[in-house]
Amino acid sequence: MTFWKKHTPSAPALAMTLGAMALMVGTAGCGTTEEIEPSSAAAEEALPELNPDGSAPSERMTLEEAAPYLEAQGYFPAEGDLSGYEITYLPDAVEGAPYDHDANAWLIQELGEGAALPYDEEIERSWLPDIIDVDHLVDDDGRVLAAREAFTPSDVSVTVLRQEDFTGVDAYLDPEAEDGTALEEALPGGGIQELPDGTGYYNGAGALFVPEPGVVIEVLYMDEVVLDELLEHPDGIVEGHPEEVLLIVEGIEPV
Repeated sequence: MTFWKKHTPSAPALAMTLGAMALMVGTAGCGTTEEIEPSSAAAEEALPELNPDGSAPSERMTLEEAAPYLEAQGYFPAEGDLSGYEITYLPDAVEGAPYDHDANAWLIQELGEGAALPYDEEIERSWLPDIIDVDHLVDDDGRVLAAREAFTPSDVSVTVLRQEDFTGVDAYLDPEAEDGTALEEALPGGGIQELPDGTGYYNGAGALFVPEPGVVIEVLYMDEVVLDELLEHPDGIVEGHPEEVLLIVEGIEPV
């Protein structure tokens, strides 16, 4: 189990993760909803009740069973490289099946052709466990809906973003932020170090670097231990996995 994903690509992925962490307790996983409506009154009557604590009813499913909901959220089994890069190293603790999420394709599906896209390309790879939770949505009146969404936990994720003006990490971060603020938001937990080759930065929870002009790669390594540390010490330094993050970065190679 690890962080909740929310695909709203207007800020660095780590900052988005922390912004969503407040929703972790008692809410469903993020992403777009599966627009499957009841085919009959009988189907609507068969909807489950809210849990006694008021949370949404949830069902544990295999990845195969959850495929319709994952696909509706833009997740598909990974095939081949990740937008021109191979991920050659993963920590031994990372298990699960690799899935890719094409944020641009998902946004176009949700908003229609002509939707404003923040990047020329944004593709994320994560590793999902064999069994995941698929939750029913609940409306503002507390009614359980037929629509569902899948919780997509992954200890590690790698995102490739492409934009012509990505000449360096500073070009990706918010130019209007005070010195250090944007980087600290992108890599929470402190302990930020420059990568040995000077292409970006890393700490115990992730990395942000520019392997070539026009490309930014984000790495997250936020397992349960790191998330607990960040929640307990939001303004402090967490240890995390800096050595493993560095190995992941060094193992990301162009095809």
